[in-house]
Amino acid sequence: MTVCAEGSFRSHPRQHYLKAFRCEPNMSFFRAAYLPVPIEDETVSSSKNGNEEVPRSPTDISDEAPSPATSSSHLLRASLFPEGIESFGEWPIMTSARAQRDLRKTRKEDAKKFKIIVKKIQELSRGHFSDDNHKKLTGMNVGVPIYEAKMSRDLRLVYQIHCTPQLGTNVLIRIFGVYTHAHLDGRFWDAMSRTLECQGVEYKKRCTARSRMTHRRGDNVVLPCEFPPRAPEQEALLNSKSSTVHCASDLLCKCDRGSLIGILADQDVAHVFGVSQREKEIIEHPHSCIVIGKYPPVTRKTTTILFKMLGIERSWETSGEGMERPRQLFITQSRVLAEKVEEYYEKLQQSLATAKCSPAELKEIAAKGRQRRRQRLVNADEQVFLRSDLPQRYGDLEDAHYPMFLTYEHLCRLLEREFEHKLREADKRSGATRDLQDALRLRQWEGGFRRERDENGILDYKGFLHTYWAHFPQDLIKGLDPDLAFSEFLGIYSTGVIQGSERALDSEGGYLDKETYYSITRHTATTSSAQREAVYALFMLYRKKKKQLWQRDAADSFPGLRCTRTFELVKSLREGGIPGRPVDFLYVDEAQDNLLIDTLVMRALCPNPRGIFWAGDTAQTISAGSTFRFSELKASLHPSRPNLSSSTLTLPPLDPMMFHLTSNYRSHAGIVDCAASIVQLITRFWPDSVDALPQEKGMAAGPKPAFFWNYNGSEYTHFFQGVSGSPIEFGAHQCILVRNEATKRRLRTKVGELGVILTISESKGLEFNDVLLFDPFEDSTAEYQQWRIVLDGVPGEMAPAFEDSRHSGVCRELKFLYVAVTRARMNLWIMDGSRKGEPMRRFWNNAGLVEGHASGMPIPQLAVSSGKEEWAEVAWSLFHKNQYSEAELAFSRAGRQREQRVAHAYVLRDIAWASLAGGLRGCGSAEVRPWVDAAKAFSKSGQEAEDGDDKRTYYLHAAKCYVKAGGNDRYAAEAFYLAQDYEEAAKHFRAAGMFDEAVGVVKHHTESVDRTVSDNILSVSKLQFLRKNEVEKAHALFDSSDEALEYMAGYGLETPRASLLEQLGRFTEAAESQLGEGNILEAVRLFLMDRENADSPSRAGRAVLDALWPRLAFLSGYEHITSTVSNDAHLRELLAVIKEFSGLSIEDALRDEMSMFQAIAYLDFNHLIQLSRNFGRASNLPAQLVCLDYVFSVPLALESKPPKEIVACFSKFLDYAGLLQRFACNSDPSNNAALQRLFGFASSDDEDRYLLRPTSIIVSQRRQQDTGAAKKDERGILISRWDLEKAVKTVLRGRLSTRVMAQNEMCHHLRSIRPCLLFATSGRCPRYDCQQYHIEDGSDRSTVYNTFVRIHILQIMIYHTLYATGIPSRELFFQQRGWLRRLYEALYPSHYMLGSIHLLSAAGIPELQRGRKIIALWVQDFLNTLYPTEHAKSFLNNLMRATRLAMVFDRNAASKHLHRIPSMDACRWAPSRFRMRRDVQMLWRDNAYVVHDLMRLMQNNHADALDRGVLFLNHILGKRLPIDIDVLCDFMDHLCGSLIVAIRLRARGNLHDITLPKSWVARIAHSDIRMLEVQRTRHSVEYKLHFAELLQQVYTGNDAAHLLFENVDLSAHGLNRTRNLYIARICRNLCLWGYNLRSWELRQEIVWCLQSVGQAGELILSPTISAYLHAHSWNDLAKAVRASTTRTSLDEMVQLWHTAVPQSDTGSAHVRRIPFNRNTDIVSIFVSTDQLEIFGASSSATSGLEDAFPGSTLDVRSAVQVGTHTEDGDDLALARSEGNLQCPSHDLRQGEHTDDEAPEQISMDLSPSELEAATKIADTFKQYWARVQGMRDPMQERLRRIYAQFRAQAQRTTWSRTKCRVLFLGPLPHAYLGVECTKNHLSTVIAQERERLKVIDHLELEVAQSTMDRLAELLDNASRLHAELSPAAVAHGRCGESTIKRCIQQADNLVGRVEADMKEAFTWRKDVDLAMRMVAQSLGPSRSE
Repeated sequence: MTVCAEGSFRSHPRQHYLKAFRCEPNMSFFRAAYLPVPIEDETVSSSKNGNEEVPRSPTDISDEAPSPATSSSHLLRASLFPEGIESFGEWPIMTSARAQRDLRKTRKEDAKKFKIIVKKIQELSRGHFSDDNHKKLTGMNVGVPIYEAKMSRDLRLVYQIHCTPQLGTNVLIRIFGVYTHAHLDGRFWDAMSRTLECQGVEYKKRCTARSRMTHRRGDNVVLPCEFPPRAPEQEALLNSKSSTVHCASDLLCKCDRGSLIGILADQDVAHVFGVSQREKEIIEHPHSCIVIGKYPPVTRKTTTILFKMLGIERSWETSGEGMERPRQLFITQSRVLAEKVEEYYEKLQQSLATAKCSPAELKEIAAKGRQRRRQRLVNADEQVFLRSDLPQRYGDLEDAHYPMFLTYEHLCRLLEREFEHKLREADKRSGATRDLQDALRLRQWEGGFRRERDENGILDYKGFLHTYWAHFPQDLIKGLDPDLAFSEFLGIYSTGVIQGSERALDSEGGYLDKETYYSITRHTATTSSAQREAVYALFMLYRKKKKQLWQRDAADSFPGLRCTRTFELVKSLREGGIPGRPVDFLYVDEAQDNLLIDTLVMRALCPNPRGIFWAGDTAQTISAGSTFRFSELKASLHPSRPNLSSSTLTLPPLDPMMFHLTSNYRSHAGIVDCAASIVQLITRFWPDSVDALPQEKGMAAGPKPAFFWNYNGSEYTHFFQGVSGSPIEFGAHQCILVRNEATKRRLRTKVGELGVILTISESKGLEFNDVLLFDPFEDSTAEYQQWRIVLDGVPGEMAPAFEDSRHSGVCRELKFLYVAVTRARMNLWIMDGSRKGEPMRRFWNNAGLVEGHASGMPIPQLAVSSGKEEWAEVAWSLFHKNQYSEAELAFSRAGRQREQRVAHAYVLRDIAWASLAGGLRGCGSAEVRPWVDAAKAFSKSGQEAEDGDDKRTYYLHAAKCYVKAGGNDRYAAEAFYLAQDYEEAAKHFRAAGMFDEAVGVVKHHTESVDRTVSDNILSVSKLQFLRKNEVEKAHALFDSSDEALEYMAGYGLETPRASLLEQLGRFTEAAESQLGEGNILEAVRLFLMDRENADSPSRAGRAVLDALWPRLAFLSGYEHITSTVSNDAHLRELLAVIKEFSGLSIEDALRDEMSMFQAIAYLDFNHLIQLSRNFGRASNLPAQLVCLDYVFSVPLALESKPPKEIVACFSKFLDYAGLLQRFACNSDPSNNAALQRLFGFASSDDEDRYLLRPTSIIVSQRRQQDTGAAKKDERGILISRWDLEKAVKTVLRGRLSTRVMAQNEMCHHLRSIRPCLLFATSGRCPRYDCQQYHIEDGSDRSTVYNTFVRIHILQIMIYHTLYATGIPSRELFFQQRGWLRRLYEALYPSHYMLGSIHLLSAAGIPELQRGRKIIALWVQDFLNTLYPTEHAKSFLNNLMRATRLAMVFDRNAASKHLHRIPSMDACRWAPSRFRMRRDVQMLWRDNAYVVHDLMRLMQNNHADALDRGVLFLNHILGKRLPIDIDVLCDFMDHLCGSLIVAIRLRARGNLHDITLPKSWVARIAHSDIRMLEVQRTRHSVEYKLHFAELLQQVYTGNDAAHLLFENVDLSAHGLNRTRNLYIARICRNLCLWGYNLRSWELRQEIVWCLQSVGQAGELILSPTISAYLHAHSWNDLAKAVRASTTRTSLDEMVQLWHTAVPQSDTGSAHVRRIPFNRNTDIVSIFVSTDQLEIFGASSSATSGLEDAFPGSTLDVRSAVQVGTHTEDGDDLALARSEGNLQCPSHDLRQGEHTDDEAPEQISMDLSPSELEAATKIADTFKQYWARVQGMRDPMQERLRRIYAQFRAQAQRTTWSRTKCRVLFLGPLPHAYLGVECTKNHLSTVIAQERERLKVIDHLELEVAQSTMDRLAELLDNASRLHAELSPAAVAHGRCGESTIKRCIQQADNLVGRVEADMKEAFTWRKDVDLAMRMVAQSLGPSRSE
C-alpha cells in the first residue's frame, strides 16, 4: 500500500488510510478486486477458456522499476482530455469537421469575420441564449431542436444542444458549421432533427432540458444541466445520416485552446474528441487486450489505439526526467492506413503542443504546415522503404524514432536487413567461397551480374492469379477456387495451412510436408481430402515457379530460399535475441490481415506481456489466404505459450482481455442489418471460421437494399442508360462491385467508362454512398445446390443437409458478400438474375431485409452526377488504394491531366507485372515491352512533376521498370540518378558497362553510396579500365604506381602493365610484360628504346626469333611458305623488323638465324645450304635441320646429275635424315632445348605438362587427330609430357618417313648410280635409251668405283634412318633386298674395268666406317627374313650376295649368326615337307642341303669348306638352278682363288709363285688364310666338271634360261655382247686354274674345252674372247690370261715371289712380280690400312698367317720341289700325312657329316603359313604396344616420376629409423602427388580465368575478380605446401616421423579444402586417402610389439 505522507500518518492515521485508498493506483486495485463489473450491452469479455485477470496488490505495482513498460496509466486522463479555454464559459463546445473547415476558411479569407465567429462561440459557451443566439432552425413538431445564432446580416452559426458524459458534464453545444442565410435549408435540418430523435427519449429529454437562468451583466445566461449516468447505448456522440439526406459522419472535437491555436496557426491538427464509455475503458485498460470491431473508420478501434498511444506519450512528457521514453510501435498491413494513423497521431499531438506556442512560433508552424500538408500521388506502400527519417536496420532505431507507425512488411525488412548485416559481417569469407563455386561450375546467371532483389515484389493474390493460377495444369485446378488454393498455401489458420501456420514454422522447410498436411483434422471445413491432394501438388508447382521468377509472397524471405521469412526471423530472434532495445508497447491494427505465425515475430519484439494491443475484424477476412480468428490469436497469446523474446521481465504474463465494439456509425440500419444476416449465416454453419460477436447495430434507419432479379440481358442495359437511352455516368461516390476480374472486363466492355468498377477484393477499405453489386452470385464459384444451404430454417423451403466438405465454398462466398454489402453508406443495389442468387434472395426476403425488383418493375435512376472536386477526391482515394485504372478514370473526370498520366503509369506497371505470367522475366519482347512503356510513362511524369519528392519517386519507379525489362541498365541508371538514388545509379551504370559514369557517381556522391558498393565499383572499374588498356583512368584509381603494377601482375594484365611501365621509363620491364602477352613487336620496340642496357638489342633479337621459330621452323615445305607469309600479317611484320638489326651489335648466331628466316621467306635455298654448314660447324642442330628441311622440301632433280653431285646431295640428305632420326629417337624430347625451339613448346608450372604455342606444327597436326588430354591456355595449349613426346616423335617420324621415302623412290629410278657395263668395257653402248650411267673416258676409274659404292652406302644409311619410324617389316625386306643387291653390284662389278673391292678407300668413302655397321645389320636382318619358299627364283642369288656382304662388313659377327638364319634349318626345308615344291627340292643334293655347302665355303671355318664349295658349284651348274651370272662368276672367282691358295699352301706351305689378278689376291687376303692351309681339296679335281657345259650355254644362249643378267635370262635376244663379257670372265677363271696348278693333263683338257666352245657356232666374237676360244695351245691361253687385265689400271696380273728364291728371269709379260719376305707382307701389300681398320681384316688375317707360318724365311729345298710334284698327288699325300686332319671314309656327295661337321639345328619347326602368321602376330603386337604406350595413364606416369625423386632422395639420406624411411617412400609420395596435382589444377584454373578475364562480358567481372582472388590464395597455400613436401625439403627436415605425418595431414587438408571450394571431386583424392590410411596404420602397434 502506498503511503502518502509520513507526518500525516502519525497525527491522523485513519484519515491517512482513507486518503491512501482514494490515491492511484490503490483505488484501481481495490475497485478491480472487490467491486462487481456492471453488465452492459457492450460487454468486456474474455475467451471461453481464458483465465480471469487476477488483480495485483498496489504495493507490488509500486515496487516495480519505473520503466516505460511498467509505468502507471493514471495520467492518461489528464493527458488526453485537456482543459478548456479561459475565455469560454461553462458550456463545453464541440465542433464538427465541417465547422473546423469553415473556421479555417474564414480565418484565411476574412480575419474580421473570424473574430465575429469566435466571439459568438464565446457567448454561447457562457450560456448567452438570446433570441439572436438561440433561434430554432427547425419546426415546432421536430424531435431534437437545432438552433441558429445570428452573427451578421447574412452569417449564421448552426448548433444543437447535445449530451455526453466524457468531459465531466452531461450536455454541451455541438456546432455543425457556419452558413449563409441563403444556404440554410429548413427541410434538411428538419430531417436532421428527426434523425437525432432516433437516439431515444432520454436523449431528446436531455437535449431540450434547461437549467436555471442567471443574470450576468444584465444578460440572461443559461447554465448546462447535469444528469445521472445513463445506459451505454445512449452514449453515441456522432452525427448520423438520415435516409433522405446526405450528411458526412463527422467526429466531434472539443473547441479548446488547442483547436483555436491550430486554426490560428493554419495547422491541420486533430483534437481529442469525445469517446464512448466503452472506448474510454479500452483506452485506459492497463494491460494487453484484443479489440474486435466491424470496420476501422466506423468502430473507432483505431482511434482507441491512437488515444492510448498519445496518453502514454503525454504521460512520459509530463513525468519529467528519470524514465526512458516509451517505445511504442503501431503495426498494420496497409501502408495507407499506417500513414493516415501516423498523420492523425501527429495532428493530435500537435494540437496539444501548439497550445503553449507564442504568435511567432505559430507563424513558423503555419508556414511549415502548409508545406507538409501537400498530398502526394505515389504508392504509399512503396514509399515506406524510401523514408529518410528511419534507418535501414532495426538495430539502428533510437528512442527519437518512436512512436513508429509501420507496416508489418517494413518491420520484417528492418529485421531482415539487421540479420543480413550481421551475417555479412560474420561470414564474408563464405560469400567469396560461394562466388568461387559459382565461377568454377556451370555459371547460371544470364549476363553474369547479380542484381538486388525487388523491394516491392511481394506477391499478392492478384499477382498469384495473373502469374500462376492461369498456367497451372487444368486437371489440378479443375473444381478448385484460386482463393481457396491461395488460402491453403498462405492461410493464417494455426494448424492446417501448408505455409503460414504456426505448425509450418516448426517444420524443417518452413512448410508442411505432404503427409502432415493430409493428416490434419480441420475445424473449418475448407477442403476435402481429394482437394488437398490437388492443392498440395499445386503448392509444389507454385514454389518452383516462384523460385524461377525470383518473387516472394507474404511468408517468404526471398525467392530461392527453402525456408519462409518468418522461419528465418524467428530462428534469428531465438538465437540472437532482439537487436537493440525492445519495444515497450505494441499495437497491431487489422490483425486479421496477418499470418498467425507473424504474430510470433511481433510478440518477440515486445517482451512486455501487458503492452500488446490487438485490433481487427474477422468478418473482414475475405483476402485469399486468410482464415483468421481472434480465438486462435488469444490461444496463441496464452501465458502458457512461450515467447520468443530473450528478455526477462518481472511482470508475469496475463491472459489478454477481449473487447467487442458493435456500433456502426457509417451505414444505416438497412445495410447493417443485411450485413448482419450474412454474419449470422457464417456463424451458424461455420462457427469456427469467424469469432462470435454481438450483432452489429446501425445508428440510423435507412432504405433496405434493392435486389434486382429475373431480368434478362437486354433489360440490364437500362440500368446503365439515361432516359433518352444514352449511356449514363455514375458519380464519384458511386461504385459497381463485381466478383472477379473477368466480370470486370466483361462489364467494362459492355458499358464503357461508366464509372468506378471494382472487384470485391479491390473494394476492401473503400466506402461509397451508393454501391451496385453486379452478378455476385452468377460469378460465384459455389454451385446452386451449395447455395441452397442458406435456406435452412426458412419456412417453406427445402434445404439440403449441411456437409462441411461440400459447402465449404459457401463460407468464402458469404465473406465476399459481407464485404461487398458493407461498402455502401446510403444505397445498395444487388443485380443478379442467375439461379445461384435465388437462395440468398429468398433468405433475405423471408427476413425482410431486401426489396425485390423483378422484371417489368420500374427501374430507379441510379446515376448521380458529381463535380470535378468530388471526382478528384475519389480519384485520390482510389489511387491510394492502388486501384490505378479506376483512379485514372476518376482523374480524367476531374480534369486532372497530370495526375491522370501518373495513374496511367501505374496502370502500365500493373500490366507489366501481369505480362510475367507464364514465363521468366525478361524472356521475350512480350514481357519486356510493357516494362519499357511503364518506365517511359514514369519518366514523363517525373519531368512534369513540380515537387522534388515526386520527381524522385517517379524517376525511381521508371528506373525499377527499366530494371525489370532487362537490358536497359543505362536508362535505369539515368533514372536512378535523377531520382537521387546514387547508389543504385552507380550500380546500374556499372551494369550497363558505363564505368566512367559509375566512377563519377561514386566519387561525387561518396556519402550517398554505401562504402561496400563504392569499393566494389571502384575495384571492378580498375579491372575494366585495365582490360580496355585505359591505363590513365585506371591509374587514377590507385594510390601509387607500384600498387597499380602489383594489381595488374596479380590479374595477368600484362599489356596495360607494360603501358604503365613505359610511361615510367622502365622499358625492359615493359618489354618483358609485352612478351608475356605475345606482343612481340611492341616488346622489340621497347627493348630497342632501352639505350642503357647493352644486352637489349640481343634480347630483342631473341624475342623476334622466338616468335619466328614456331611459325616457320617446321612447316610442311616450301610450297606453304608463300601462302603462310602472305596470309600472316604478323609474320610479315616480324620479318620486316629484322632489318632494324642490321646496324646493331648482336651475336653472329642470332644474325645467322635471322638470315635463315629471311632466306626461308624468300626461298633462297642456296643461302640456306650455306647457313646449314655454318650451323653444323656451330652445332646449332635445330637451325641446321630447319635449313635442310626447307632445302629438301623441294623435289630432288638428280636425273641428269653426275655421280659426284649425287654424292654431295646424298651426303647432305643423310645429314638431314640423320638429324630427323636423332631428334625422333631422343629419349627425353620434352626437355630437349633444340626440340623446344623447333616445335615451339616450353615447360609450364606443371612438371608433367608443357605449353605449346598456337603456331606450333604440333597444334595443327593435332587438330586433325584426337587432342587427348590437351587443355587450352591463354598462351597456347597445355599438353602432357607423354602426349608431347608422342606428338613430337609423330611429327618427326612422319617428316622423316615422307622425305626419305620420296628420296628412296627417286633413287630407285636414278640412272646415274648404275654404270653401264657395255659402255665401260667397250666405250660404246648399243642401247638407244640406256638407263645406266656411261662413265666418261679419262675418268679416274678408282674414284668412280668408290663414288658408286659411296652412293649406295649413303642410300642405305639414309633409308636406315627409317628404322626410327617403325617401317613395316615386309616393306623393309623389299628395300633391303633391293639396296643390298645394288651394293653388291657396286662392290663386285661385272667386269674388272669397273673396279673391285680392293679399290675401296676410306678417303673416297668417308661414311664407310659408319655405313659398315648399318650394312652388317641390314644383312643380318635380311638373312633372318630370307626363306627358300619366298621368291625361290632369286633365293640363291639373295643368299649368296647377303652372305658375301656379311663376311665382308662384319666377318666375326657373320661367323656367329649365319648358321642360325632360317634358311639354314635343313629339317625345316626337308623335301618330304615340300613334295609339291620343286624349287625347294632342288636345294637338296641327294641327302645333303646345298645351303650348308654354301655357308661352309663363305664362313671358311671348316676343313671341307672348299670341297663343299666345289660340290655347291657343281650342283648349281648340274641342276641348272636359277642364278645370276654376276653372282655365279664372282662365286667361281672366289672359289678358284681359294682353291689355288689352299692347294699351294698344303703342297708347298707357302704362296710363292702364284699368279693371280691383284683383285683376287686382295680378296683372299681379306679372308682367314689360316683356314685355307688346312682345307681339304680332294674335290678340286671336279672344279671344272661343268665348265664346258656352262661355256656352251653362255656362248650360244641355248639352255641358258637359268642364267640371269639383270633379271633377264641369257637366252634372251640382244645379249650377245653381254654374253661375250661373261665368256671371257669364265675362260679367264678356267685358265687361271690351269695356269697355277701346272698340270699338263689339266691344261690340255682346258684347251680342248675352249676349242670345243669355239666350234659350236659362228658368232661374232670380240677380241676379248677370241684369244681364249681360238687358242691352239696352252701357251696361247697363258698369254691370253696374262693379258686379261691389261686394258685398265684398276687390276693387274701379279706373281707372288718370295724374296728368298732367286729370280731366274725377269718374269712374264703383263705380269707384275710382287716380292714378299714374310707372310704378313701379303696382307699389308694387298690390303690397305683403311680397309683393315674398316673391315677388321688385320687382326684375323695377320694372326692367321703368323700361326700358319711361324718361320720368317722360306726353305729353299722345299721351294725347289714346287715344280716336281703334281698338285693332286702332293695334295693327297699331304692330306694323308696330317695327323690332326681325319680323312673322310665316305663321299661328301652323300650328305653325311662327321660329328664336328654336323650343322646346328634350329629348334623352331614352323611351316610357311605358321611363319606368316607369326609375322603378322609380331606386327600386330608392335602396333598394339605402340597404342598402349600412347595411352599411358597420366596419373601413374606422374606418380612414377615422383616416386623416382623420393627414391633417389632416400638413397642419399641417412635414416635413423626404418619406419621413417617407410613413411618417406610409402604415403608421402602419394600425398605429394595430391598436393602437386592440386597446385597444377589451381594454376590451370587461374590461367583459364586470366584468359577468360580478357574476353568475358563486363557483367561477369565481379565474379571473376572474386574467383581469382580466392584462387590466388589457394594457390599460394598449395605452392608453399608443395615446397615443404618436396623430397629434399622433407629430408632436410630430419625426416622425423611426426614431420612426415604432419605433412601428409596438411596435404589432406589442402586437397579437401580445394575440393570443397570448387565443389569438385579430384581424381587424385584416392592417393591422398591412401596416404592417410597408411599413416593411420602406422600409428598402430609396431611389428616387434
